[in-house]
Amino acid sequence: MLLLRWGLMRLEIHFYGGGGFAPDAGVKISLDKLFENYRDIKNDGPDNISVDGTMAYFAALGVDLQDASMCVPMEIVQAPTVGEMSRKGFVDGWTAIGAETIAKQKLYVAQQVKKLSTDMDLFKRVYRHVFITAKEPSQKAISLENAITYWELLFAPPGKPWATGSTNWLELWVEFLNANWTKSVNKDMWNQTFDFSQKVMQDETLSFWSEDSAWPSVIDDFVAYAKQKRGDVAESMETD
Repeated sequence: MLLLRWGLMRLEIHFYGGGGFAPDAGVKISLDKLFENYRDIKNDGPDNISVDGTMAYFAALGVDLQDASMCVPMEIVQAPTVGEMSRKGFVDGWTAIGAETIAKQKLYVAQQVKKLSTDMDLFKRVYRHVFITAKEPSQKAISLENAITYWELLFAPPGKPWATGSTNWLELWVEFLNANWTKSVNKDMWNQTFDFSQKVMQDETLSFWSEDSAWPSVIDDFVAYAKQKRGDVAESMETD
């Protein structure tokens, strides 16, 4: 018995303390195998899963491809674009969480989706990663049409609705852009829209905004548009 215990101690030192297998090595091996289950050997690269495999994987996780829940696993595995996954992103993402099986991953994703509208750090991470997946790899911006599609996805349940008691801000934002914006949406505009939306949710009177603020010009124009639509300009003139 003493000899057996000594042997086990030497194994632990070899694998975990001596530069051999790391404690999460077993998790990574399992994740590599799981990745292979969804990779099309004939059509996918050795370290990539394309659309069919990715959609099958999302279906196994139980996420709805028509709402923001699909964006949660995309952020976890750092998907490079919509409908694709890399081996590194998949293995590293789930290793950090410690979920090496579909059952564990499905449970974790479901928990994250439930928190998506209340945990702003989580929502911000998911929101920002969507920009990466929504644009073409060779491009620095996304089309207005695609941006609106994803805003409508993210700013609705189970994401964080962009609306206050008196105003549906998402609807007003989309209306404004369709009427006034002809350019694509770059990363700064995408991120600043998130920041602005959170400010609006805290103060629908827009008192936080001023002409001297560092918001992009599109936000400045939207504020003027929103105030006019909501009657704030007329009310201000009457007060004066």
